[in-house]
Amino acid sequence: MKKVISFLFSCLLLFAAFGQPANATTFSDIQNTFAKNYIETLGQQGVISGFPDGTYRPNNPIKRSEFAKMLALALDLPLNEESASSFTDVPNWAKPYVGALVDAEITNGKKPGQFGSDLPITRQEMIIMFVRAMGFEEFAHFLYLPSEFADEGEISTTAYPYVSFAEHMGFAEGNLDNEFMPLENGTRAAAAKWIYFFVNESDKYFSNALTLIAVNTVDNIQQVELIDDFTVEVTYMDHTTEEVSLFDFIIEMGFRLQYFELSYFYGSDWNTFTDDEKDELLDFIVIYWTSEWSDFNLLVSEEEAISQLKDGLNTHFANVKNEDDILLEQIETIGLENGIIELINE
Repeated sequence: MKKVISFLFSCLLLFAAFGQPANATTFSDIQNTFAKNYIETLGQQGVISGFPDGTYRPNNPIKRSEFAKMLALALDLPLNEESASSFTDVPNWAKPYVGALVDAEITNGKKPGQFGSDLPITRQEMIIMFVRAMGFEEFAHFLYLPSEFADEGEISTTAYPYVSFAEHMGFAEGNLDNEFMPLENGTRAAAAKWIYFFVNESDKYFSNALTLIAVNTVDNIQQVELIDDFTVEVTYMDHTTEEVSLFDFIIEMGFRLQYFELSYFYGSDWNTFTDDEKDELLDFIVIYWTSEWSDFNLLVSEEEAISQLKDGLNTHFANVKNEDDILLEQIETIGLENGIIELINE
């Protein structure tokens, strides 16, 4: 839930801050770089700045502190120097921006007490921050999509779900050989390109991400398009459409993905839960069964459903032989056999 709220907050920030076109500004050394237009536009928008000699130095590796400033300004985040105080290696000029990213849960540094301010930021590290800034971190982990980059084996275990999610939503692109080069240091030009698309084509990437989440979560959804700050249009496989609340849509998708995560729990896990934990889990299950994109209809009251499910699970898993049964499958079996739920016919 916390990440969902963070996502919506990020959406509103982007829409509010970057809705107007900007005039170009010029740096003396960007004429021959692929990122010229991106750099000029972001310079005018105040998101990036150059050096005192009038250069931007597009081919230079970008430091983590420099990228923190660009991203914080791109999101128009409230600056907070104090929130960077846990890091011992952040220069004074960078503290407000690093602190802003800490407050927004976009970064927690390289290791305890170290942000790695003077280290070049790698391409995969930039993608991690972008996905977090978009509010899609939990969805990236839930989906854990396979990457199709030729060098996907070089992506770190930590970065893999972020990079693959960004890849499938069209944000992270490879070179002509379809290599992402995750461990290469990001350049100032590459950072400008990603920041540009992040802030100036946000509608496109949010729609892509929402579609990616939906088609990997609900069988009969074909596409999701962001209509405005608060509404999405859902297109189903039969080509019918429906406008729904953006907030409700994200909540529903989150519920569904968390629901299927229960496939990784077993009876042995159930037997370690406290009564309060069991009630909390079953409360979530019942709420999901009443959601719009659930595969089931709830036939009894929520209180009765929780009570019957809890009794049934306690009885079933009291038998040690049943502890290897998948928890979600047993919950659905008890629900169907006892008339608590019915399967929705597609």
